[in-house]
Amino acid sequence: MNRSLTGVAVALVALFSTAAQAHSGHGGHAHHVHASAHRNHAADAFPDPATVAAPEGISVQKCWIRALPNRLPAAAYFQLTNAGTQNVKLIGAQADGFGRVMLHTHREENGMAGMVHLDEVVVPAGESLAFAPRGNHVMLEQADFDLQVGTQRALTLWFEGPAALTVQCDVRPPGTLQ
Repeated sequence: MNRSLTGVAVALVALFSTAAQAHSGHGGHAHHVHASAHRNHAADAFPDPATVAAPEGISVQKCWIRALPNRLPAAAYFQLTNAGTQNVKLIGAQADGFGRVMLHTHREENGMAGMVHLDEVVVPAGESLAFAPRGNHVMLEQADFDLQVGTQRALTLWFEGPAALTVQCDVRPPGTLQ
């Protein structure tokens, strides 16, 4: 193989490798950034949700999960409303059957789109906050099952206190945007 074809082949392998890593949730720094000291809020990081109170004034509407094929990382979206008089901090989430569940947001830096881990999300008193595609979302990684479109999955949101709220989320197809 001549030198120019070898260079093109190497560049293509690197490009596909980087894209696959970013899509799997473990991309390079330009695609998927995790704070090195972030907490992985797996199911065992929180107490049993039945043992804590629900956060006062908090409600969740329109929860859904975008399923991807081959157990690729999925994302949960919803509308979070704080009808209370105090700001509330969402500090994590958990979902049975997922090895990693994290709060993320979407950011663009230097023309590159990527996800950034969040340790917490403040929900201001008297306001609503959307978790939506290309914005805040809950990453659901390392599934030990295949998500089935048309079913529902439980998602527990954890708030400072601790307080927890479990909601049912509709599982929707990969191309869904709302």
